[in-house]
Amino acid sequence: MKLQKNTLVLIAFALSLAGAVSIIEFQVAPKQEAAKEAQQKIFTFKADRIQYFTIKTPENILTFERVYDTKGGKSSWEMKVPTTSPASQASVDFLLDRLATGKSDRTINATSDRISEFGLDKPQATVTVKLDNQETHRLVLGKTDFSGRFLYALANPSEPLGQNFSVLLVPFDFKNATQRPLSEWKKAEEPKTDKQKPSPAPSPDRQ
Repeated sequence: MKLQKNTLVLIAFALSLAGAVSIIEFQVAPKQEAAKEAQQKIFTFKADRIQYFTIKTPENILTFERVYDTKGGKSSWEMKVPTTSPASQASVDFLLDRLATGKSDRTINATSDRISEFGLDKPQATVTVKLDNQETHRLVLGKTDFSGRFLYALANPSEPLGQNFSVLLVPFDFKNATQRPLSEWKKAEEPKTDKQKPSPAPSPDRQ
């Protein structure tokens, strides 16, 4: 009987210990996952805080500014350089969403003598944003990595770039988000339709 009692005590202790471990894992695991995701994020700002941004490529320099409706307070985007024109909301949203939510797959510790290896000496695009608190952030995009799925990038690099720096691997979507023809950055013009004038009613036959 004593042996059976001891066995029951051990089983109860094991069950309580397993329950405690499960509770700890349930509480800690989500926090660890959230911390990991926060560490992987390229930037921490939200897209709606961006008020102004510039895209510099070897071919063009484009600048855009958020403008507000004086009545409803709603905002839209306007291209300022190279021409002044209403901007394509879809093209702008695609880029800003990537900036606000994009994550780095991994980080590579590099030295200045390797900068050309990543294509960061002659970037394919540099995006600079200004937030509503006047804070600025910059993303420099280099070559595509060997897998073809990521781009080498620098987030908020120091100027001049130091001897040691961190290279991020960011999604290839950033290339699609920045390498667009100028026409795709402009708001599409609504097709003009000629309003047909109503034809005159036929005169009644005179008898």
